[in-house]
Amino acid sequence: MDIYVIDIETTGLDGWQKNHVVEISIMKANLSKQKVEQVYHSLVHYDVDKWDEETRTAWIFKKGIIKLDEIQNAKKDIKTVSDEVRKILTGKFVAAYNNEFDFNKFLYHGTWNINQETSKTKTAPCIMLATTDYIKIPSKHQKRKFVSLSEAKKHLLNEDTISIKSNKKLENIVREYGVHRANCDAFYSACILLELYRRKKYRIYPKIYYAHSMLIYKSKQERREIRRIKSMFPKAEIINPAKFERKWKNLSGKEIMSKCLDLISNSDMVIFSAIEQSSKDFVGRGVYVEVKFAQEINKDIYFLKDTLESDYSLEIYNDNDWTLQFSIAKIKERKD
Repeated sequence: MDIYVIDIETTGLDGWQKNHVVEISIMKANLSKQKVEQVYHSLVHYDVDKWDEETRTAWIFKKGIIKLDEIQNAKKDIKTVSDEVRKILTGKFVAAYNNEFDFNKFLYHGTWNINQETSKTKTAPCIMLATTDYIKIPSKHQKRKFVSLSEAKKHLLNEDTISIKSNKKLENIVREYGVHRANCDAFYSACILLELYRRKKYRIYPKIYYAHSMLIYKSKQERREIRRIKSMFPKAEIINPAKFERKWKNLSGKEIMSKCLDLISNSDMVIFSAIEQSSKDFVGRGVYVEVKFAQEINKDIYFLKDTLESDYSLEIYNDNDWTLQFSIAKIKERKD
């Protein structure tokens, strides 16, 4: 599953009506693979000659992190950038190191308008709050001190951290921008999220469609598989088509499948299982159709084995056997 991690650089801390977003970066963090991919980066053009002196001498310019002429000469204005960002994030899980600042003060509002109502984005838990809850740095004035990004890097990341080792090439690229630039901060925020997730200290609450054979409805295997899904996603909403069996008993097979595909459309991910026979993992036609449909609409899909497997193949085995041995699921060989 992917979470899109955002970082913005602004002319101040007050929010969108007074301050401006001058740079934005988006990293895609894949939870199972511990991989980070840059999907967007842009400076935002403004006519800085129209800014007041307070804005022109904002901290980010005084410190030389970004120069005024870089903003003046940027190729894309705020409408172009916000439209591109909104298109990327539509329907996605999004997070920032400080959700309150990045989203509540800026990206939910104005030209950006990136929120659940307008772009169907789903806000994942704040990385800073998850880090603070885990590290628990004491403070004289508070029970717990909010952990800064630099402190989080010191506590959670090093050269042996999986999320750093797996993304060394991208780290070298973003470090060229320098600290406090959106690219650099978004990258390390994504790595911190992945490390927290690896330590089981970061959880999102997706809606999961559980695709499995009717042959195991209400069985021990079904109960065992649901427990395993819940252990990996404790607060997820699990959509189990077996629960609709009585409600749909008078519908045709085609009508039931249509209902199932509608449920998949409204889910965040699909987890499917197989039935093992003769050392093969068999999948019936119904589950096969569900997985193929989920692929077509770009859902996150996992094959439930000892772990969640995202690298799998689903090959037709016997297209005359619809109930179970219609296809075989195989885990692809890893290339380390």
